[in-house]
Amino acid sequence: MSLPDSLCGDLSELLIERGVGVEWKGRTFRALIGSPSVDYGLVAGGFDPSSTVMVRALRADVGPPLPSRGDRLTADGRAYKVTGLTDNSNWPIITIHAEMIT
Repeated sequence: MSLPDSLCGDLSELLIERGVGVEWKGRTFRALIGSPSVDYGLVAGGFDPSSTVMVRALRADVGPPLPSRGDRLTADGRAYKVTGLTDNSNWPIITIHAEMIT
């Protein structure tokens, strides 16, 4: 068994046990959502805080197509805006970078 296949099996089990349901464009997939980190962006008049998270899921569960910048996700009653995607087409796991919408 190759390393990507092994990781895929292990993550699948972890998603069943600990993952949360994520909705995107009418689809639902399970993912692990990291603890939010707060970033401060400089804007006119001061700093603007934003909470960012990383959402990790199995590529096969999410798409194709995969989320893109600006798409909206919802999970656990919270809304998120996709700010980026870490995607290696040879790897079974994708990381969606998102910002909490308040």
